[in-house]
Amino acid sequence: MTNFADCAEYTDGLLDGKTIGIAGFGHLGSSIAAALAANGFPKERLLISCGGSAATLARAERMGLASCMTDTRTLVSRADFILLAARPQDLGSFAGLRLKEGAFVMSFMAGISLATLHKVFDAELCRVMCSGPETITDGMGVSATFPSEARPHAVLRAAGLEVFDLSCESELDAFTVAICLPPILLNVELSEAETDATLAAMAKRYPVCRGLAPWIGRVVKAHRAEKSESSLENVSTKGGVTEAMTTALRGGSTLAGSIAAGLARCAEISAELAKRFAAHAA
Repeated sequence: MTNFADCAEYTDGLLDGKTIGIAGFGHLGSSIAAALAANGFPKERLLISCGGSAATLARAERMGLASCMTDTRTLVSRADFILLAARPQDLGSFAGLRLKEGAFVMSFMAGISLATLHKVFDAELCRVMCSGPETITDGMGVSATFPSEARPHAVLRAAGLEVFDLSCESELDAFTVAICLPPILLNVELSEAETDATLAAMAKRYPVCRGLAPWIGRVVKAHRAEKSESSLENVSTKGGVTEAMTTALRGGSTLAGSIAAGLARCAEISAELAKRFAAHAA
């Protein structure tokens, strides 16, 4: 295990004495919490809140994180960094909560725009996307934030994730689609030529994908021997981007067509959530 005190080269001291709170303890939240702990982030400065199901609490116990569990109201009042790892549909549950002064909010809620987040939180914030739980656990996780900012980057690097820069908020959609590709490529038969050509075209269109293409290859190679549906299940949600992409492929689409379906689903989800939140706020 890494001694967190030796991680200054990755965090530049930005996390010294700071508390990290993770709201949501599903596949994503639990993998980030585990990665922070495994890389030496002090458990006494790690807070976790969740729905409180018996299964979730048991998982926290098995992971040695039971002492970090608290309620969301307490978490946001004490954490210097608030990581939103709950479902996007749960954004409204954070409305009206009093945050610690100077807290920085990092939203992992796919499809929730900065404009919508600012309606809920009177704080500095950013959007984050990261690769699936298996890559984080394996130390191969990647992430991207918008806006690009040193403080959230320090949190992500403390969890062992590589951080990519984005040119604009909309490029988060391209990043989202790209990080869905490894489990898809492990479970859907495609020719190497088609895969290489499609990734090259994507890299030309979206700057962030230039660095992600080699990462996709590394992840696929690392997990090829353990090819299984579980890698898809852990990153796929009903009606989500991965499902849209795999449905397109299994319906006879090309990989390029699958990527287009994923990008379209990203846009649809964002529009749906914005409409839902506007109606809730009204």
